[in-house]
Amino acid sequence: MKKLAITILCSLSLLANAQTGTNVYPFLNIPISARQAALGGDAVSVRDYDLNFAAINPALMNLDMDNRIALNYASYLAGSNIGSINYVKDLSRGHFLSVNARVMDFGKIPRTDESGQTNGEFSAMDASVGLGYAYQFEENFTIGGNVNYVTSKIDTYNSAAISASAGVTYHNERTKETLALVFRNFGYQFQTYNGVKENLPFRADIGYTKILSEFPLAFTITYHDLQQFNISQTYDINGQEVGLGRKLLDHFSGGVELFPEQAFNLRMGYNVKRGNELAVLDQRSFAGLSFGVGIKISSFRFDYSHVRYHNAANVNQIGLTLDLVELSGYRR
Repeated sequence: MKKLAITILCSLSLLANAQTGTNVYPFLNIPISARQAALGGDAVSVRDYDLNFAAINPALMNLDMDNRIALNYASYLAGSNIGSINYVKDLSRGHFLSVNARVMDFGKIPRTDESGQTNGEFSAMDASVGLGYAYQFEENFTIGGNVNYVTSKIDTYNSAAISASAGVTYHNERTKETLALVFRNFGYQFQTYNGVKENLPFRADIGYTKILSEFPLAFTITYHDLQQFNISQTYDINGQEVGLGRKLLDHFSGGVELFPEQAFNLRMGYNVKRGNELAVLDQRSFAGLSFGVGIKISSFRFDYSHVRYHNAANVNQIGLTLDLVELSGYRR
């Protein structure tokens, strides 16, 4: 079974390789939860109660996520808003099912002609809804996949696609560590905006999470966008051409969580690419940094994050997770 999982993932890598370098439906790669945003924005290896990560890497589904529902919302950049809802159900004997949906509303946008004259407004919105499945085929290994229907509307133009993600996760309960590989957002656009087919925002990520045994801290490191080596801008903040070292580091993001597995958590993260590209010369903007907190009260868990993009534009995100088992009066 382990060989089958590796074969499937290698095949998916070859299938999705042709989709590199595109930007249709980029909202699919925006962090959907406050916790993911606080840990650098790219985490794919956090395996615990947080079912939001199952929408990103379906191979993270596990018993602790069973019968929980999560709601997330963020007032995003340039007046846009993003929200999501996620649910996971244990089907017994290592089988899991998830339901997820997300919406990004870009608000009202001025409609201008070729000469720059404003002529009313138009709206734009992206959305996706999908199902996921995971199977824990050995004590430490889980493989999973999800399929999503994606739709987009920009003024009078519409498009639609089918996207999918697939991953494999190794989790060692004794050493409290998780290693995950996920291929995200490969698929097919069957309805175009204007007759020209565009590829989905495919990416391949690998992540590692470890909960320390002698100190109440967990750290997560993610190497994202494996499908493309050079994801950096051409020149740095000083006008110098970006070198090999910077191109390697721009793939990294990570974060730490203080008091993991407790009712109260503090989080901090850093996204190297975001920090490099949004830095301001001779000014401390703290671009790339992110902070967050999590609080569990009874059967509810509240999450909050603050992500630094620029002095003039930052993102605050909130999340609410409901444990439907505890809400009904039972104990886990």
